[in-house]
Amino acid sequence: MTDSTWLNRDHHFAPGKELFRSERNFHLLAFTASHSQLLMRSSGRPDDPGEPETTIDLLFKPVCAVKISTGYRGLAVRCATGTETERVKAEHAGMRFGREDRVFVLESEGDRDYVAAMAVGWTEGVLQRTQQSFFNTFYPGRPFAWPTQPLAGVDPGLDIASARELVEALAARENTTIRRERHRHICVLMTRETRPEGPEVTAAGAFLTRADAEEARAVITAKSVDCWIEEVPIAV
Repeated sequence: MTDSTWLNRDHHFAPGKELFRSERNFHLLAFTASHSQLLMRSSGRPDDPGEPETTIDLLFKPVCAVKISTGYRGLAVRCATGTETERVKAEHAGMRFGREDRVFVLESEGDRDYVAAMAVGWTEGVLQRTQQSFFNTFYPGRPFAWPTQPLAGVDPGLDIASARELVEALAARENTTIRRERHRHICVLMTRETRPEGPEVTAAGAFLTRADAEEARAVITAKSVDCWIEEVPIAV
């Protein structure tokens, strides 16, 4: 079960109002230029009795100005006061703030940072091993349907596993607790045959490299079978 909150209306943001508080540790997890999303996380370890079972994902979007640390030991998020908002705007005098851009103050161990954004929200729950975050879930119709990164958008490729990591993952015994935070793409060879009852689409094979898949595709195509290659992410 997950507990979610999303705040993006004027009545949510009274000056000085505390919106979120947790004594847990948080770290910067991801930022994407798509919709200027900034994601922070407190990681859960359901397999470790000494650690919190749940994961908390804290998201700001769209972000227009930011001053944050990479990690926090305990974190509170509140709306900035009028004076604090004007101070942040003065620090970014060359930037145009919209009416709906709000300044959120991040407080931890006596330090204060900030994020200027239109909205903030968080979700707490048990994150599945192959799920990258609560804010990037499966949606039909995406080119790569299964999300391989915490936020949708431009992928810098930092979470792509090496070939060695993939081989080690394939050779290892099944592990039901390890987080699947990295991935590789494999090339799946798809075929379509016309039958009296309608077209039949099947996966003819999976290949670790595009070159191998293209070689197999040439063999199948030579037999007048409709064939194409789809790249599919495999969790490592």
